[in-house]
Amino acid sequence: MKTIIKNSLFLIAIAFSLSSCEPKPIDIELEQAEVKLVISSQIIPNSVMLVSVSKSFGALDYAEDYDTTDNSLALIDKIMVKNAKVTVSYNGIVDELFPIPEIPGFYASVTTPQYINTEYTLNVYDPKTKLSVSSKAKMLANVPFDNISAKRGTGSDSSNIHIKLSFTDNGSEDNWYMLNFYTPSVDTINSGSLFQNTPENEATILLSDIDFNGTQFTGEQTMFYWNSDTIVASISNISKEYYDYLEARRRGGKLFSTLFKEPINYPTNVKNGYGFFTTHYPDVQILEVQ
Repeated sequence: MKTIIKNSLFLIAIAFSLSSCEPKPIDIELEQAEVKLVISSQIIPNSVMLVSVSKSFGALDYAEDYDTTDNSLALIDKIMVKNAKVTVSYNGIVDELFPIPEIPGFYASVTTPQYINTEYTLNVYDPKTKLSVSSKAKMLANVPFDNISAKRGTGSDSSNIHIKLSFTDNGSEDNWYMLNFYTPSVDTINSGSLFQNTPENEATILLSDIDFNGTQFTGEQTMFYWNSDTIVASISNISKEYYDYLEARRRGGKLFSTLFKEPINYPTNVKNGYGFFTTHYPDVQILEVQ
């Protein structure tokens, strides 16, 4: 016991000596990066093309000035671009996306068709800041689930949901996939997903077909402490560039917490801006947990 106490005191002494040797903090003024528009997009199959437009900001500004819920909402209001002109063009046709009044900074089109192997061009102009960006993305083929099911465990496993799925890879080319799982429950703890830092009621898995090219992929995923009786699952065939973008964001923390992350260090396909414009066409399934 005396030896343990002596060792503990020795470690405490070292800790104090190290802290006493720390240099005094020095205030350093860092030049802020140029403000640019930040783009994100999503397609709801056979229904909606959705684009969000925001402005970049300094992470230090957020940490110091927007560290409460009310102030975070104020930050969202500050950085979302509410009156932009947003268009998507394809095959010589130009569609203008309309703003969603209930969600400032989000723009949608309910008439833009999803043509496979077609290039879509996004153009965004903010009249307030005079900033503009553009981007291009190719609509890749839809890859549906062959089979997918969700089953709750029993006994000590009853708080977990086990998902089994399969889909067939196109062996004629290299492919990259994004799998998303959502639940309406707000009290889940997604400690069992491949990406443990995703929001608690969703999980995202990124796959490359390097190990199963041209074959049927079969996999399982356990959602720990997911209490909902319904799960929404989607699979998207995505570009390598978007895959790399998502991988970079995953390494940086929460994959889809994009509003409060500086986007400047991530890959982008947005000219004169940040973020990523993608036209992936997901297959969406609503699962009743058995």
